[in-house]
Order: sequence, then C-alpha cells, then structure tokens
Amino acid sequence: QLNADGIAQHLRVSHTPVRDALNRLEKDGLVVKLPYQGWFVRRFQEQEVRDVYEIRAGLECFGLRLACERITPEEIEWLRAHQASGEEALAREDWDAYWLYNQELHAAIVRAARNSELSMIMAQTSRKTQLLSARTIRMLGRPPRAVREHKQLIELIATHESAGAQVLMELHILSAMDDILRHGLT
Repeated sequence: QLNADGIAQHLRVSHTPVRDALNRLEKDGLVVKLPYQGWFVRRFQEQEVRDVYEIRAGLECFGLRLACERITPEEIEWLRAHQASGEEALAREDWDAYWLYNQELHAAIVRAARNSELSMIMAQTSRKTQLLSARTIRMLGRPPRAVREHKQLIELIATHESAGAQVLMELHILSAMDDILRHGLT
C-alpha cells in the first residue's frame, strides 16, 4: 500500500502533489486505487508480463537496428564508459547504481535510434518493465549475465552488426521476463 499522507509528510510537501503523482501512476498502470482503501503497487498477471516484455523486445530490437545504422562514435564511447560504471556497480553490489546503469544503457540505445516516436512509446512501456525489473535486480545470476550481455551488445552496435545485436537483445529481454515469471515476482 502507498500511503499518500505518509509520503507527503516524508517529502515535506502538501498532499496535493503526492495525490497528483499517484493518480498519474495509476493512469500509467503502475498503481491501482481501491475505493476507501487507497493506492497500491500494481501486481501483474503472467499474461500481462508476457505482453509487456514481448512488446519491449520488439521495440528495442527495432531501435537497436536503427541505432546500428545511426549511432555516432561519441555515443559508442559513452556506451563503453557507461558499461565500465555498470561493471563497477556490480562489483560493489551497489544495486541502486546498477539499476540506474541498466536503465540508462537501454535508454541510450533507444536515443541512438533517433526516432522520436519510438522514444515516446518506449518511455511508456519502460515504466512497467522498470517496476518489474526492480524485483529481479538482486536475483542470483541475473545482474552478472545482464552486464555480460550489455558488453556484447555494445560491441555488436559498434561494429554495426544489426542482426546479431537484435538476436542478443531479444534473448536479453525475454530471459528477464522468464526470470520474473519463474520466480513469481509479478
């Protein structure tokens, strides 16, 4: 349960912006409001998880194909430097830094696609997958595997190997979905 009054007190703000934020999260499908009970973090059914991750895989693979064609050398260098920060976060077991690294890496690949419509659609989809992926962040084996896959993706992008990058991205995203479903983290 999300206590609007408690959140407002914690943040030292009035209740209005907190309620507005919770209403926006409800419209985004991340929380549900139950009459006379308040707001709750949304639980996803198995098919909803599959639907969201299948869409994400398709969109990110499309974005990856465009990124392989349009990425600049500066963006590739940024991805490599960012990869190093992700590896460091993993080594320190700094899960907040790792989660941020993961989100920023995927967002940077979408930005490199240079397609504003894709960016808008991905922003909407990523809110749901971020909520779900936050539950897998400490899952044994998932972060090290993801970091290795990210490193491979960056090198495939750098060499403009679109087909191989798309195959790996689809595997990367759908294996995250499988982890969520296998461990009942919906």
